[in-house]
Amino acid sequence: MANRFYTIMIVPEKTQHVRKFLVPAWVLRGSMIGLLLLGVLGTIMLLDYWYVMGQIDENKQLKIESRRLKQQVQIYKNKVDSLERTMDRLQTFSTRLKVITNIEERDSQFQSLNEKLPDAVTNIDLPVVKTAEFDPEQILLKEDEEKLNGQFLELNQRALQLEQNLNELYELLIDQKAFLSALPTRRPAVGVFTSGFGVRRSPYGDRDKMHEGLDIANSVGTLVYATAHGIVTYAAQKPGYGRTVIVDHGFGLETWYGHASRLAVKPGDKIRRGQLISYMGNTGRSTGPHVHYEVRVNGIPVDPLTYILEN
Repeated sequence: MANRFYTIMIVPEKTQHVRKFLVPAWVLRGSMIGLLLLGVLGTIMLLDYWYVMGQIDENKQLKIESRRLKQQVQIYKNKVDSLERTMDRLQTFSTRLKVITNIEERDSQFQSLNEKLPDAVTNIDLPVVKTAEFDPEQILLKEDEEKLNGQFLELNQRALQLEQNLNELYELLIDQKAFLSALPTRRPAVGVFTSGFGVRRSPYGDRDKMHEGLDIANSVGTLVYATAHGIVTYAAQKPGYGRTVIVDHGFGLETWYGHASRLAVKPGDKIRRGQLISYMGNTGRSTGPHVHYEVRVNGIPVDPLTYILEN
């Protein structure tokens, strides 16, 4: 049979009087169960307390991180604004150059290049912040981040277009520089113009003949210079011209320098405008010391004076 009562005895240390208490079994069992429940409840409350304290600390860290992120977002905004102003100035400069150099837009090329643009999100190194759902401050920060992403994407597109425009301008200016360098714009020698381009009375017979260049007379040994950048393609004796230098300037342009007493270059030499190429003489069919100077375009002689810019 189960016990109905339990006896609790209290024995003092110094006296012999013993006290006894009869405690019903259900009271003792209930007390033990109550103590167990209290222990479990206390444990739960303690764990909950630790969890709440952890949340408080995490919230503090989130607030600190949010403030730092807001400051960083503001810095990015300032940088984007400054970059946009710079891009505006560069775009204006590029437009002016395009007007000056008469370059047309190449929208199809830009469109194909624009499709290869990376997403701006991959180019932004913002710190990752653990956000709390429905946190208004975090929502605002997220909106600012998305706005910055859009601005970066737009700047990337503008930068690509500007880079393309400037590359086109650079290539055109390089071509124009090469073309200007190839134009025979200076006099080949110092002296007196004795005969120009056109039909004239031949000094070797009583008949009219086409004179395909111009003659500049001076003493033997007068320096003769290249009138433009180019490559020497001929430097030797030539029938009728005597000792002759022919320079290919590209773009179909050639210059001829005849009747030299001595040559200062050889075939294959790269020369620059104003470089010495020969010395004035009286070789070939010549009536006196001079340089016979011709300009040919695609093999056809033209008037050299249309190119010379010097008085």
